[in-house]
Amino acid sequence: MAMTTSSIIIINLLLLLIISFFTKPITAEPSDFKQKPLLPPPKMEDAPNPGGGWKPVFDPVSFNTIIGYHWDGGFDYLHDDSTRLQTVELWIPVSRANLRYGKPTPSECCFGGSYDGAPYLIYIHGGAWRDPEIDAMSFNKTAVNILSSLAHQPGALSPEQQSKKKLAGIASINYRLSPYPNHPTDPSYSGDIDRSAKHPDHIHDVLTALGFLQKRFGVKEYILAGHSCGATLALQACMDDKRWNIWGGIKDGEGDVLTVTKPKAVVGFNGLYDLAGFIESPPREYKRWQEAYKEFVTGAFGEDEKVWREACPASADPKWVKEWKLSYEEKRRKVVLVQSLEDSLVPVEQTEGMVEYFEKENEKLGEDEKVKVVVLRDAKGGDHDEVWKRGDKMAEILWYVMEGAI
Repeated sequence: MAMTTSSIIIINLLLLLIISFFTKPITAEPSDFKQKPLLPPPKMEDAPNPGGGWKPVFDPVSFNTIIGYHWDGGFDYLHDDSTRLQTVELWIPVSRANLRYGKPTPSECCFGGSYDGAPYLIYIHGGAWRDPEIDAMSFNKTAVNILSSLAHQPGALSPEQQSKKKLAGIASINYRLSPYPNHPTDPSYSGDIDRSAKHPDHIHDVLTALGFLQKRFGVKEYILAGHSCGATLALQACMDDKRWNIWGGIKDGEGDVLTVTKPKAVVGFNGLYDLAGFIESPPREYKRWQEAYKEFVTGAFGEDEKVWREACPASADPKWVKEWKLSYEEKRRKVVLVQSLEDSLVPVEQTEGMVEYFEKENEKLGEDEKVKVVVLRDAKGGDHDEVWKRGDKMAEILWYVMEGAI
């Protein structure tokens, strides 16, 4: 007997019901869309800040690729004595994520360390020594871009490439801030020890953080970068500690004296190098900022203009360039000064004055002792903070410095 159309439909529906009853549904788990770590997270048996942890960093180009790890919560560089701003943020490339934290053994490198010749990149944020809205995590976009550039190098994600002298790790330093009682959304108050700092507190914190990184993570060679007042602090870190009334050495929270080696290169972005000179005679188009500059400089350094001049790298007297001594094989020092010509807060004259200072000092030095100075004037660099807010151009410049192309 011939089957009717309605009978065929009923039979097909019954077959579909039977198949669906015995067939396990196919579903996509969230993990299917994320590449598993190419290497296991670092082992951190004795790591400070046990509440933190390594979090994967995903490639902004291909979102399913892990390119590194960031330690969530930062490390206290004064241990139990640290305030909330005496911390350092750390990122490591994925190729070093299986390297054990602690002392090196014959078969594995110290976590993030540089005894194999790979340098660290260390950053100091800006914010006029007082802005609570700018901190060490302002470097995150730049750090991620640099990790991405490293990961996209041929073979960079394979364990066999770990010995390549590229980059051991990235650090960004927090430090105590000066008072900002008239901040529009987060005014400081007198009892806040994190926001009552006076010079030389800021540079003390930076040097302590550098010593902590060198003691705890084996950092040896490193490039020190800074934006705005962070560029000031980066060059201050090259000077003799005695300028900052440090006579017994930098000490950590355990009372140990820290060895603080100098950076092999300094990169300053839109830096402040001669505060007294700006306040005394600002360029005409920047004169509107004269009183604002005087306010934050007084808050950070006090009323004495002599202190301003002695603290700033382009006006310090006695001269300081000979104090910048390297303790490892590479003896040549380098400074890269990056200035946006669209910066509405910091005039290009700040960079030009810093260049002139180095040129005069280089005249007194032998050929092997001279500081190599590179100046990048960016006609399309954006306003003062744009370079770190975007992160891509800052990352590109720092990558070229690490590669030796700048």
